[in-house]
Amino acid sequence: MPRLIDRARREDELAEAVWRVIRRDGASGVSVRTVAAEAGLSTGSLRHSFPTRIELVAHATALVGRRVAARTARRRTEPDARRRTVAVLAERLPLDDERRAEAEVTAALHADAASHPRLREVRRAAHAAARETCLTQLAQLRAAGLLRPDADPEDEADHLQALVAGLALQLLVHEPDPARHARALRVLERHVDALVARPRVERPSAGVQP
Repeated sequence: MPRLIDRARREDELAEAVWRVIRRDGASGVSVRTVAAEAGLSTGSLRHSFPTRIELVAHATALVGRRVAARTARRRTEPDARRRTVAVLAERLPLDDERRAEAEVTAALHADAASHPRLREVRRAAHAAARETCLTQLAQLRAAGLLRPDADPEDEADHLQALVAGLALQLLVHEPDPARHARALRVLERHVDALVARPRVERPSAGVQP
């Protein structure tokens, strides 16, 4: 078991080396040679774990998904369904350096996926995971009695996913800025609030004093 753990850690360290190359040189700068140099390894040693550039890139992209999933799982301890929904979705926004690195890597590698079936498969899996997160949060809002009765989960999941992706892209095209981060969170919070059912207010009948 320790050997398997060491191997997994080593592979994740190589994925992080891919991230650093991408953030510095873009996706086109990723090769077995450049990543080996970044990780301080020989190309032969790196090829033992990842024989091709595509396998390296696929693993680096998959690592983003695993780390987002791990943070999301920790957020699910929040007892308030509305706050939990905002917190879980915000894990996909580049609000700190860790999440910004993930968003930059994902954007670069998703663009690189157009010509590689293996990367398209990874991209589809990432998209499906993001949508499943949205569906899960909507189901939890409904279970808590908070989701508007007229809200269609499939439509709202698409809307939520598009909103989060759009906010992430907006944040990426600008330098990190706390005020911009706060505004993105407000937009997300307002959208979640719009999904929440409002208590019905009984209006007095005509001629009846309130």
